[in-house]
Amino acid sequence: MNFNFGEILTRAGQITWKHKILWISGIIIGLIGLLPASISMIFMEPFSSFAVSDPAQMNQNLVPILLVNGLTLFLSILSIPVYVIGMTIPSLGTIRSEKGIGKISFGELVRDSLPYFWRILGILALVWIGMFVFMMVFMACIGAFSVVTLGFGALCAFPFLLLFIPIAILVYSLMEQGMSAVVVDDLGVFDALQRAWDLVKKNLGGMALLSIVIYFGSVIVGMVISVPMMIPMFGFISKMSAGPDLQAFDGMFRSMTWWMLAFSPLYVLFQGLLLTFTQSTWTLAYMRLTHKPEVNDDPRPESGAPLIPEDSDKTIIARPNA
Repeated sequence: MNFNFGEILTRAGQITWKHKILWISGIIIGLIGLLPASISMIFMEPFSSFAVSDPAQMNQNLVPILLVNGLTLFLSILSIPVYVIGMTIPSLGTIRSEKGIGKISFGELVRDSLPYFWRILGILALVWIGMFVFMMVFMACIGAFSVVTLGFGALCAFPFLLLFIPIAILVYSLMEQGMSAVVVDDLGVFDALQRAWDLVKKNLGGMALLSIVIYFGSVIVGMVISVPMMIPMFGFISKMSAGPDLQAFDGMFRSMTWWMLAFSPLYVLFQGLLLTFTQSTWTLAYMRLTHKPEVNDDPRPESGAPLIPEDSDKTIIARPNA
């Protein structure tokens, strides 16, 4: 089956714009990401307050830091299940839209995403942990080689760092197609990764192009949205040109935090739209490569059955009744 790049992006855009209810998952993820900044504004002491010589005062200032770090750690743990479910909901919504279901309920999507939770989490964990281990081993080898060659090895190893770009593209495609295989065909973790690997190998150019467009497109739009948040930074740079000033740094930090919170509605809206479009694109890519479109009025699969049957490529001709 052909990989129609333009059709997939166009259809993903249509689904994203039509079913705005799917944006909620990305909005919730964005809000959780902004909570640490809000907590810092409430509990953190100014940076200049740490430039004191009184040990008792310094110990007192450490309490807000420990409180903020504890709350941030809690939010980080809480964000894991929210992120997993949030990644699944747009994929389910895309599948149901492709099956001709007009109205999509967010509550139903949340409930129906739960059976896929551990498998999606397993794929994310395997990919992230695998990449982390690979990076650590690679950096350890560079470090050991640099010690032996008195630093010259680090310069020689620099070109190899460029290899991380195609590796990251490949891993990103593999992860997204693996999650799509779980949701679309109800596969297990290793079966889904195997299916994803087969698809990426057979459609390497299309998958790489899709990854690049989605990633760099998101970065460019994100940078444009972030420009207003950087306005306090410009004032801080002009003040710091006269010399270091902790109070100026404290003022810049608080100004940037307030500006970020002021623009948070725009940020979380962009997060919701982007997550929906991204997951819809990858889900459509998987469906186009493995299935033909099928319309079905029943949005829920039977237990253990794929959302789109494996034999959907076959044409069924109904015989008239005798």
